[in-house]
Amino acid sequence: MATTHIKRSTSASRLVNYAEKRAIKKDGLNLDIQYAKSEFKQVRAVYGNPGKTQAYASRIAFSPLEFNPQDPHDQTTVLAVAKEVYAKAYPNQQVALYEHADTDSLHVHAVIGAINLETGQKMHGNWHQYRDHLVHITDQVCQEHGLMVTRPDPNRHEKRSMAEIKLRAKQQPTWKDQIRQAVDHTMQNPLIRDFQAFQDDLKQQAVKVWERGKNLTYQLLGTNYKSRGTKLGLDYEKETIFNELASRQNQTRTNQQPERTGDPRIDPAHSDHSRTPELPGHSDSTASNSQNVPRSTTSSDRTDRPTSQPTVSDDLKQLRQQQRQLAGPIKTDLTKRLRSIPKADQPDQSGKSDRAQTNSNRTSQKQPAPQPTQRPSEPDHSRDDGPSRWSNGSAVTNHEKAVLVVWN
Repeated sequence: MATTHIKRSTSASRLVNYAEKRAIKKDGLNLDIQYAKSEFKQVRAVYGNPGKTQAYASRIAFSPLEFNPQDPHDQTTVLAVAKEVYAKAYPNQQVALYEHADTDSLHVHAVIGAINLETGQKMHGNWHQYRDHLVHITDQVCQEHGLMVTRPDPNRHEKRSMAEIKLRAKQQPTWKDQIRQAVDHTMQNPLIRDFQAFQDDLKQQAVKVWERGKNLTYQLLGTNYKSRGTKLGLDYEKETIFNELASRQNQTRTNQQPERTGDPRIDPAHSDHSRTPELPGHSDSTASNSQNVPRSTTSSDRTDRPTSQPTVSDDLKQLRQQQRQLAGPIKTDLTKRLRSIPKADQPDQSGKSDRAQTNSNRTSQKQPAPQPTQRPSEPDHSRDDGPSRWSNGSAVTNHEKAVLVVWN
């Protein structure tokens, strides 16, 4: 059986210094284990990718039931199995392996370089993905070597480190247990329905809690002991706590809503239209009210209206009567004014007539004089031009013409 762990680090040299001090055996993958720190640094310089993350710290621990920490053969076997695991999981990474036997179980510390030797790019993702990937490879290698495979307990809602397990075996309380007990006591109170009440209740139990991204962080007041909810267990994670609080809020709202059984619905046909005040003399209010009133009104409905309430027709009659009363004095005053206008304006009218006559004269002067019509020339009777055309070719003398004129 083997358990695995992995997390990010900003200093590869610090990881090597820690693991190399107490190592009983060591080995490397894609590097010389004797010069691990310098080779990690050279690869970062060659690819020009220094960045913030330099390496990942990982650990594989084996059960003392399968391997004895003091047995040299078991020590060699454990180191070989660990190297095979990391070779399959990270074939293109630099890996430095250091085996420790200072606890009850053999375990191997691994320093994994962040840069891929083929692409020159760093590892991308989060530690959850890296751990799941490493656990999967570890289970495969353990099965190939006939070792037991770690099966997670689906009903386990608490996560405990190796130090906690040892302290619990000695029946010694841990600070994480104090936080767990405080959270359990708070969530047992049904009046805790929001995160603010959750914080206040925990503060009374000497535990401070706050949001940190996707997690909750708990801390014992007066100490530096603090842990995320993911480290304490499933029941103490942010998602679990917030879901429970939201469920309590919804249940409270449901209980507070009154039941609406037996409430009569309002029929718009029987609604009281008299509540809407009418604006006297306003046509819009009359039209809007007439649309709401049903057309089929009975005589009893009309008689039920109070007689004292004024209607639109009464207002119109009153307005017309006032207009008639005002029209009489206005007409009399207008007649008096019209009678006095001709006397006062008579000189002006004469002046206007003179100006009109002058304008007409000017117009006549401007127009050209009409040409006299030419009449056909009459015969000059003073002259004797010979026989006239009136006679039958016989000539008529002047004396005869005169006689004819007198006779006629």
